[in-house]
Amino acid sequence: MDLEYLGGRYSGWQWQDNALSIQQVVEEALTKMICHPVRVTASGRTDAGVHALCQPAHVDVATNMEDIQILRGLNSLLPEDIAVRAVSTVDDRWNARKDATHKTYRYIIHNSRVPSVFSHGRVWRIPHALDIPAMRAAATMLIGERDFTSFRASGCSSKSPVRRLIALDMALGRVESFYPPPAPTAEGEGTLVIMNFTGSGFLKQMVRNLVGTLVEVGRGKTPPEDVATILEAKDRRAAGPCAPPQGLCLMDVEYRSEE
Repeated sequence: MDLEYLGGRYSGWQWQDNALSIQQVVEEALTKMICHPVRVTASGRTDAGVHALCQPAHVDVATNMEDIQILRGLNSLLPEDIAVRAVSTVDDRWNARKDATHKTYRYIIHNSRVPSVFSHGRVWRIPHALDIPAMRAAATMLIGERDFTSFRASGCSSKSPVRRLIALDMALGRVESFYPPPAPTAEGEGTLVIMNFTGSGFLKQMVRNLVGTLVEVGRGKTPPEDVATILEAKDRRAAGPCAPPQGLCLMDVEYRSEE
């Protein structure tokens, strides 16, 4: 399944004992439709408040229903902020999490003193002017295989802090083009700062911590060259604050083969 969702009402993807998660909602809807318990495995966990335009997931079901029937039936049972974009039958060996090779996250900042209702819940609004060239200069130091200990959450359970950041591009857009998702405008135009992060994988809150640090650079609080020192420190306290979740969206997940 390819899922999309707005994460504002949820505690994240993974089941929680005391809060509503996207995984819980999807599993309960699917269980109701096919009449047996299921466990849905996504490509990865998204945190509370984080959105997804494309969250691949797999589930084992015992049913004679066609893919299109599952697609339509599931969407009829899901709330308006969760939808299934596509359903397809795959080989039993295919795994949405283990077979993923690259992921792309997008973070959007609304750099304006004036809010926009059309971007509400989808951006981090920053009223202070940001130095975009300085942020871009800092971003270049993050590309490649790095130890991202300084940018991982304290509760991160990953065994290794090493990740490969393949690309980090930054563009400007206009709020007026927010629906559909904002397209880049001419250089120097627009109040949306659109950052796309593509990597082999990401640590817990890594993208949000990177964004928070880049914003500190943009506000002139941290020189761009200090990002290299922050990486070398391997200490979360050396980096900037964690950016809020509503500006983050999982955009795409790539796999080893077209299947």
